[in-house]
Amino acid sequence: MAAIALLHAFPFGPAMFAAQERALTEAGHEVLVPDLLSSERSYRTDEPDMAAMARYVLAFMADAGHQQFAVAGLSMGGYLAMALLRSVPQRIDAVALLDTKASADTEAAARNREAYAERVEREGMAWVPEATLDQLLGETTRETRAAVVERVRRWILEADPQMVAWAQRAMAQRPDSTADLALFRRPALVLVGQEDSLTPLPESLAMAQALGGAPLSEIASAGHLAAVECPNRVSDMLVSWAARLP
Repeated sequence: MAAIALLHAFPFGPAMFAAQERALTEAGHEVLVPDLLSSERSYRTDEPDMAAMARYVLAFMADAGHQQFAVAGLSMGGYLAMALLRSVPQRIDAVALLDTKASADTEAAARNREAYAERVEREGMAWVPEATLDQLLGETTRETRAAVVERVRRWILEADPQMVAWAQRAMAQRPDSTADLALFRRPALVLVGQEDSLTPLPESLAMAQALGGAPLSEIASAGHLAAVECPNRVSDMLVSWAARLP
């Protein structure tokens, strides 16, 4: 049995990984899903930095009895997984990177994150669904999976604005992680929704190559939130990845 940390996307919470948590648990693994954007996180008062979030995950896993563990992260969760590889690669048994990228933000992207953070601090989350759903969800989901769209909308509205702003600023200053991936030679998986416009296929190809030719899986009819849009397919991929763990 392996210990696996599932690291969720922005601006969501552990619920987005419900299907994958269930599938990996049924496969015999111990699965932990920290709530990274909870209003109770102590790092909300720290300077925004993915390293602060990584320290929390390490403490969370240690409290559960795991100094060694595998990690799977989607979008922001992928950035966090790479922050863990940067700080404590010896403690990571395997990595799965879903709908994310190793490259750093451009100056324009960082400015957009700051504008988002400032607006959330002024206005709260009410404006965010209409501004972001088209990017977060693939065209197939938006046109044919109304229940998924409404679920994602609800999750966005439930997010804590202060933590959302903090996370945007932390992501804006993250470094390029390609070199960190190039040093990691344990079981790895890269996965991307075919309709993902935020972190499209070329970003995933670059990560797979940096990881020494890690398996790369495309999820048809899914966008940036592939684990939510096509949960069974993503769960199957993660179960196969976890089966490679020592």
